[in-house]
Amino acid sequence: MNVSNDKKTRIIETAISVFARKGFRASTISDLAKEAGMGEATIYNHFKNKEEILISIPIQYFHDFISSNEEHLEGIKNPEEKLRKYIWQYLWWSQRHKDFIKVLLLEVQPNHHYYHSESYDLFNRMLQVPMAILKDGMKAGLFREEINPQIFSNFLTGTIHYLFLTLILFDRPFEVLDDFDDVAGSIVAAIKRDEAISAIDISEVEEKKERILLAAEELFSTKMFFETTISEIARKAHVADGTIYEYFKNKEDLLFSDFARQMKEFTEIFDETICPKKPETKLRFILWHFLTFVQNHKQWARVYFKDLIPNPRFYQSAQYEPMKAYDSKLARIFEEGQQKNVFKKDLKLYLFRALLLGTIDQICSHWAMLQKEDNLIVLLDDFYELVFNAIKA
Repeated sequence: MNVSNDKKTRIIETAISVFARKGFRASTISDLAKEAGMGEATIYNHFKNKEEILISIPIQYFHDFISSNEEHLEGIKNPEEKLRKYIWQYLWWSQRHKDFIKVLLLEVQPNHHYYHSESYDLFNRMLQVPMAILKDGMKAGLFREEINPQIFSNFLTGTIHYLFLTLILFDRPFEVLDDFDDVAGSIVAAIKRDEAISAIDISEVEEKKERILLAAEELFSTKMFFETTISEIARKAHVADGTIYEYFKNKEDLLFSDFARQMKEFTEIFDETICPKKPETKLRFILWHFLTFVQNHKQWARVYFKDLIPNPRFYQSAQYEPMKAYDSKLARIFEEGQQKNVFKKDLKLYLFRALLLGTIDQICSHWAMLQKEDNLIVLLDDFYELVFNAIKA
């Protein structure tokens, strides 16, 4: 970043260094003045108090990211390439400004005044970039049209912030250049359009009984039952009329058998709902559980995101043990999904956590800090689709 000799800029740069080293609460104006080589009165000429300095810190950094990002993305036409470049730029830039990212995540974001400041307005401006890239990709037919742009920007930003937060708090492994392909690959996979899946071609179904049931269901859906003939069903199923009677007593038996076929699938889904066995269903319930809990415990959520997450001592306390147990359960579900070839076998566990928990934190922390009244549960389907598509085998 080009840092001028302007005194206000020098105060900001000094504040980042001091806050990153000592923490915002433990730092004083006197500390800043001493390290900046100026009098305390000079600082008060530019800022009312220490908190105003804190909330002002992101302004020049976000401006720097926005301008450098525009420069790096200029001329890239393909939305997928542009998105990958944006992710690389965000990772590289965050790595380059580690002290700022530390102060942003541990000191600025937990402060409720941040959410009503110029800094937060600039942050939302940053989020417009991936949203715009997503919309361009939708128009080009590369990305799925049903993706919610706001949730996607939270998904991308939350994942990257979580990776840096865990690196800061736990010194967990994460190398920007080494992990870029996995991070970008997972985020792109979350939104990329699948090959078009056409409706079932009855003629391609090998089992005759299944062909007959599918043909009957299609005809019954478009005509009255009593108007549909066995001959019509046979023609649609590509079998002889007599073949139908090898499997069904009459047309009514065929009708009831189609219900039994669908009821079997309904029961399997019902059983999976009340006692999930599939790792992907467990994942969906995890998201539902977290969103529901936050929705129903607004005051606790605000305290959690404001005072607990940014407190390093919390992670060393006995009270953090239940969170470790929760984390272990997530790891077991992820490993189960890998063993069953539902989740990518080569996806790192800490990236899975970032995609899942980073997005949860990004969505819920802003919701809690801004004291919104929106129903978080309505985000479940869009949220689940993003995460599952990012990690599925």
